[in-house]
Amino acid sequence: MHFKKIIHKIYSHLRRVYRLSINFNKHQDLVWKDLKELQTKSNWNFGIFEKDRTVETRFEIAPETGSTFYYMLYNNNFHCRVKIIEDFPLEQTTEVFILASHFNNLLTHGVVVVNVDSQYVEYHSKCNILIPLLFPDELDNQLVRHYNTSKDIFWAFQKLILENEIPALIIADLLKKNDEEKKSKN
Repeated sequence: MHFKKIIHKIYSHLRRVYRLSINFNKHQDLVWKDLKELQTKSNWNFGIFEKDRTVETRFEIAPETGSTFYYMLYNNNFHCRVKIIEDFPLEQTTEVFILASHFNNLLTHGVVVVNVDSQYVEYHSKCNILIPLLFPDELDNQLVRHYNTSKDIFWAFQKLILENEIPALIIADLLKKNDEEKKSKN
């Protein structure tokens, strides 16, 4: 068993060396191939747009509520995007910005973006293409992290839009909820 781990480490190291040694212009091609393979192996409901290097995947963001997640490669970065709210009430614009600001102060990966003209809220994260190029498992990690964070952001904005709760209280409730979930897992 120990021998298999050593072989795997050697293989992973040689793979990284090879990927670094190829032409810089081919890096994005390799990550694009890895992303498509991940989608196919996972057997998710997805669509691939080769020209745009975009994958659209449909996931449940809350019970009985689906959302389309976009995974893209451009500008030498791997991007994950999802619209959290598609049409927020104009009278709640200030609170939407406040809640987005609270999230942006807390998030270590990604940013919550508010588009006032189209009245939507989006969660967008990105990482340099070298990370998934050298560590292919990082693609899956990025998708999982983005998805889990999206669920929290969606929950929070639902509390704001539907229940008209104060943004600071929403964040406090979310932090408490996440702490309780961590404790129950341990």
